[in-house]
Formats: sequence, C-alpha cells, structure tokens
Amino acid sequence: AHNPFISRAIWQENGAEPESLEGRDVYGALDLSSVSDLTALVLAGERDGGWDVQPTFWLPGDGLAEKSRTDRVPYDVWAKQGLLMTTPGAAIQYEFVAEHLRGVFDRCNVRAIAFDRWGMQHLKPWLVKAGFSEEELERFVPFGQGFKDMSPAMRETESKLLARSIRHGNHPVMTMCAANAVTNTDPAGNRKLDKHKAKGRIDGMVALVMALGIAHLEREAE
Repeated sequence: AHNPFISRAIWQENGAEPESLEGRDVYGALDLSSVSDLTALVLAGERDGGWDVQPTFWLPGDGLAEKSRTDRVPYDVWAKQGLLMTTPGAAIQYEFVAEHLRGVFDRCNVRAIAFDRWGMQHLKPWLVKAGFSEEELERFVPFGQGFKDMSPAMRETESKLLARSIRHGNHPVMTMCAANAVTNTDPAGNRKLDKHKAKGRIDGMVALVMALGIAHLEREAE
C-alpha cells in the first residue's frame, strides 16, 4: 500500500495489553458500516500518560465464511474466538450495536463518542429503544470525515503511536485495519485515511483516529 499511515514496527511497539476501562473516563468513536461491511467501535481511556484502547467489531453472520475467503481474512475464526461480533442476517443489525453501547455507558464514564453523520440516523432509534437518556445521547458527537476534522485527529494519533503511548494489545482485527490504513493528502498537507485506496478494511483505524481526536477536542474545551 502506498502512503501507509503507520509502519508495522511502530504498531507492534504499541502492543502492550490495555487495562480494563470499567469505571474509568473513556472517549470513543463509531465507524458505522453500510449494510454488510465492518462496523467498528473503539474506546480509549488515559492512564499513566498513555491510552488503553479497546476495540469491538461487528459483521453480519450470514456469508461470513464466504467473506473470509473473498477478503482473505479469517473473520470466521475471529468470530469463533470472540474477537469479532456477528449480527443475525446478511446486513448489520444496529440493534446489537446499541445494546453493546448501553453496556459501555453502564460500565464506564463515557465522556464522548464521535460518529460519522452518515450512519447515526439508523443507529439513534435503537439507542432510544435501548434506554439512552437525552443527556446520554448528547455525548454522541458528529465528527467529519474530511480533511478539516480528520487531519488534526491524525496528528494526535500519530504522535501518540510514535511516543509508544497507546496500548492496543495487538487485537488481530485492529492490527489488520492498521496494516491496511493509507492516507490521502491535500495540497495544503492535510491528511485523512482513505478507504478507497486501501487494499483492505481500515474501519478500526478510522474509529481509533476519531476517538483520540474527540478526546483531544473535548479535553481542550474543558
């Protein structure tokens, strides 16, 4: 892949095991998929000058083995290992994402969840059904996918990775996304992750960049 976002070596040097996020202040981000693609939730909590990162991924259960063969990625194995969640049917069921988020809000002090505006219209009714209050819904913050919002978030993420201050535990789905992540740069030097140029799925890295980006923005605003 050309213009890789981060080298494999740097990614692996951030592979320490994260501690539990239960009871802690956390920031997160959702990369909500269309129909049958990978959906990613990444949570991050600061500890001792570094960040514990906890990702969750979903794919539709139907056709998982075929998708594994097509993408040449062991989704079916990861699902059996509990590293990838599946939802019934051939399309992502946001009801299951909402239920998982309800558990996150119950266990952690969620400060903000960044999201791409596109998918939120489909998720929000399920969040309401899962019992989210208006105050909790206000913690979901829209985050643009263009250069304006993503470029500062990319700098935040890259600086933390280069400082070896992220602990992601080498989660295999996250590591796949990191290996596939490539950047697009505009004439002014601003960067964003580019799904179209990537040779594989990068949703986990998009969510990580958004999570650390919203953490930086929210903490600056305090």
